[in-house]
Amino acid sequence: MLIGCNQQSQLVEQRLLEFGTIIDISLIHEDVDKAETALLKIEKQLQRYRTYWHAWEDSDLYRFNRALSKSQPALVTEPLSELIRLSQRYYQLSQHLFNPALGKLIAAYGFHGDKNHDLALINTIQKDLPGMPDLKINNGMAVSSNPYLQLDFGGIAKGYAIALVAEELKRSGFKHFLINAGGDVLIHGNRFGKPWRIGIQNPFAPGAIASVALSGDQKLFTSGNYQRFYRKNGGIVHHIIDPRTGKPSTQVTSATVLADDAVLADVSATTLMIDGWQDHRSLAKSLGISDYMLVDSELNIIVSRSLAEKLEFTSDATITIAGDTPLNLAK
Repeated sequence: MLIGCNQQSQLVEQRLLEFGTIIDISLIHEDVDKAETALLKIEKQLQRYRTYWHAWEDSDLYRFNRALSKSQPALVTEPLSELIRLSQRYYQLSQHLFNPALGKLIAAYGFHGDKNHDLALINTIQKDLPGMPDLKINNGMAVSSNPYLQLDFGGIAKGYAIALVAEELKRSGFKHFLINAGGDVLIHGNRFGKPWRIGIQNPFAPGAIASVALSGDQKLFTSGNYQRFYRKNGGIVHHIIDPRTGKPSTQVTSATVLADDAVLADVSATTLMIDGWQDHRSLAKSLGISDYMLVDSELNIIVSRSLAEKLEFTSDATITIAGDTPLNLAK
């Protein structure tokens, strides 16, 4: 879709489907042909990333995991190397809560395409849960000391991918753009001289629970248990697994993080989903974030003071500033 604004600049938008989600890209530029060419290049770039990091279709990651499943050394290709390095780093910074080594368990829950819930395998893996330290790399080959270790980059690849897309846009001379990957938003510059207005999804109803005006170079990521889930035995099974128990995380329904780094925002939102309600201040300090918001199943909200000062709440909810008592900030 192309929308004219004035003689100097135009808004050019495109919608893509990658990483299992809808990705909306908005570019503001005076050269429409250049913008449209850039969007076509981005589409090919994202398709290439799919061949690197897809967990259950043919990809570098799929072949890596298949080798490990056969107790064979797995080739660490260049596209995998950096994500493994980042995963190992954030495994430590997250107090071991961010754990991409749980890919086989996530697949056993039915989140790798086939949707089969393998209870026997789930119970077996829960007795010997793998972690990133179980993966050893030497001379470009990886081996695992845990037979159940498989990598799943679902909590980091999207942030990494759109960060790479943004860097390519900046190198190409684009100063004002927005990338919205299923509610995970990266913005650069502004929207015709005004901030981009971004909504944070309400987990329980259509529309936003809050909104924020952003400009400059910022990333707003949200993880939630309402995005990928199914119902079983009267309960909800979702894809964010607590690595301490091997079961879907509890207490937090959605976690939102605002940061200047897309990978940090992506990882932090996932980590806060797992133990943010009890330990949000310690996790925020460990991860190095200051702007975050948590929502529980009863629409109670905990928000850091620095983010609360930026948000405009649009939902009637019980809101607590981290470390303070509940108050009503809804408008």
